[in-house]
Amino acid sequence: MKKLLTILMVAVLSATACLSLTACGGATEIGTGDGKLIIGYTVYPPMNYTDDNNEFVGFDTELAKAVCELLQVECEFKEIEWSKKVMALDSKEIDVVWNGMTITDELKQAMSITEPYLENKQVIVCKAADAANFSADAAKKGLDKEGLTILAEAGSAGDSTVTGLGLTFQSVTAQKDTLIEIKSGSNKVAVIDKLMADVLVGEGSANPDLTYVDVDFPVEYFGIGFRKTDTATMFAVEKAIEMLKEDNTFDTLLSKYFG
Repeated sequence: MKKLLTILMVAVLSATACLSLTACGGATEIGTGDGKLIIGYTVYPPMNYTDDNNEFVGFDTELAKAVCELLQVECEFKEIEWSKKVMALDSKEIDVVWNGMTITDELKQAMSITEPYLENKQVIVCKAADAANFSADAAKKGLDKEGLTILAEAGSAGDSTVTGLGLTFQSVTAQKDTLIEIKSGSNKVAVIDKLMADVLVGEGSANPDLTYVDVDFPVEYFGIGFRKTDTATMFAVEKAIEMLKEDNTFDTLLSKYFG
């Protein structure tokens, strides 16, 4: 029994070492090697945001904190401009983009990106009174009305969806800003992430007079982005997320933020 316990302890210590400041199979340090992982984000409920108690929370926020605890590094969050996320990474202003980032072929050319960890899609947001104009059957046709400007966050999957349809597009700095514009009547429609719309739009939300229409836009997948040269940190983060799935932390966060 004592021999068995010794073997188990060695196995545990070896697994922990692989998640420390030196990644498995090499001596590359996490992030910039200063014992800290700087995480780039935008304000995006339910992923990263400040709640009514003035606490910085969210699915990605809590997941990142749990990963950093396993990696034994300090977790620091830095708000960025989403359209400049690649520049922020390459300049080492941040170490990672962790903010509900949709994986695209373009981003895979610019970053090292983890395997998908969440599923998403784009939806159409408008005032509830206008929903009939963007019914599920004819949403794209409804969007193609002459003179209609569609809001989307610059550099986002919504941006790609709208421009891919060849429609008139107006960019905003953050997805949440589209809701302010629609609520005020400045614009009639936006394309944003369904995960955000589920939380911020409709009955019981902060915007009960708004709604969203879920149409046949393609399914997307979220990934976590790192510098091309920093695959060691990416692999360590992926391993930590696997461990958090095994101990049910990941599923607990899913239930907390997505029901």
